[in-house]
Parts: sequence; C-alpha cells; structure tokens
Amino acid sequence: MSSGRTQLPGSSTLHYNLFMGFDPKATEARLALSLILSTDMPRLAWDALEAGLDGPAIRRLAALESPSACEVQKLLPRAMEEMHLARRDKAEAALLLAKMRAQEIVRSGADLFQHLRDFEYFWAQADFCSELCDYGTLEDEVHVARYMGQSEQEIRGWVMEKIRKLASG
Repeated sequence: MSSGRTQLPGSSTLHYNLFMGFDPKATEARLALSLILSTDMPRLAWDALEAGLDGPAIRRLAALESPSACEVQKLLPRAMEEMHLARRDKAEAALLLAKMRAQEIVRSGADLFQHLRDFEYFWAQADFCSELCDYGTLEDEVHVARYMGQSEQEIRGWVMEKIRKLASG
C-alpha cells in the first residue's frame, strides 16, 4: 500500500485513494477499521501538516520512515488529538466509507458489478453491522437474481437504485 491506495476485494478499476488531501471524517473511519497501514501513517501526517494542522506528535509521525505498528501506536492517540480526529465505532465508520464508495461509483459511472464486494468488505470489517446488511450481500443477491432468470438490465437497475440510495443517505 505504499502508493497510498487501497484496492478492496473485487475492485479492479476503482481505487479508493486514502490520502486525497486531508479528509478528517474519512480518516477517522479508516482508522476505526484499521485500514491505514503503519507505513502509511507518515503520509497521513504530511497531509495533515499541509492542511494547516500542526503539533509535536504530527511532526514526529511525519518524520518516521517505514514505521512499525508499535512506533505508530505510541504517537497515534496524541496525533489524532492534534488532527482533531474523533474515534468512531466500526459500524459508523463502515457506513461512512460505504457511502463514500457508493458516491464514487455514481459519480464515476464505474461498472457497479465490479465493486459489489467492496460493500461486503466494509460490512465484514464492521462485524456485519445491521447498518450495512442491505448492501453487504449485494453480490450474492445478484447471483441469485441471475439464477432466477432476471435480465442483466433489470438487475443493474435495482442494484443501481440501492447504490444511489446509499450514496444519498
């Protein structure tokens, strides 16, 4: 993940850029789900500095080269305070990231069938929270619909309707 990008299972063309500027809510969510590797923490700190946030822990985090998880864990609580980041629970974090993914799919016009596993991934990362149960099984629902003889156009229509609902919610 040295490029600062995460490719979720099943995502071949749509990459979710972890560090596209400093986005506090997305960062809180990624931290809650442990989706930022310790080796990517210096880059997160650089983005925070570029966004005008500063503090001793942010600077120390930014100065690390290939940090271990232990090094990051020593600095992260204070760095989060200096970045004004709140701790989110897993369900809230997964729902936020799923909404962001849905918005990206709608905005980009990406083939939504290639990204259905992304929602299952977020759902699983949040211990199969009830907030994402309608989206975590989309891949399976598509397979069942195909087996039952629904046309690709029908399936694409109702799946896109669900994705739009999540994106706007």
